[in-house]
Amino acid sequence: DTIQQAEIVAPEQVTILESETLTIASTQATEPIYTDIEQIIYDAANKYGLDGDRLYSMAYCESTLNDKAVNYGYYENGYPSGIMQHLSGYYPARALKYGYSTDVFDAYSNVNVTAAMIADGQASQWACKY
Repeated sequence: DTIQQAEIVAPEQVTILESETLTIASTQATEPIYTDIEQIIYDAANKYGLDGDRLYSMAYCESTLNDKAVNYGYYENGYPSGIMQHLSGYYPARALKYGYSTDVFDAYSNVNVTAAMIADGQASQWACKY
């Protein structure tokens, strides 16, 4: 589920069944709407006892929240890849260690592996600091 922050603008009536009417509101965003990736980051931070805002800032610094990002300008046993920019050659073993998918572009796994590693004292693995 995504979390949304919005301002109620004007109610509308919608007929659900012939005998039932539901009032809903149209919305106009006043704050950025949280995306699924943002929710993944905050949930992972919570799961591993980390500060969600710091983990979010780190993800933004690493990939601007792009779960398909690849940094072809750096190579060490693979390119930094995915939302948290894991070196693709090291990622499968890291993911298996923590019980997550070995697909470096799976945002849920990529973020949770990062959070687990930071909780284990390995924050120094990233260019963008936690």
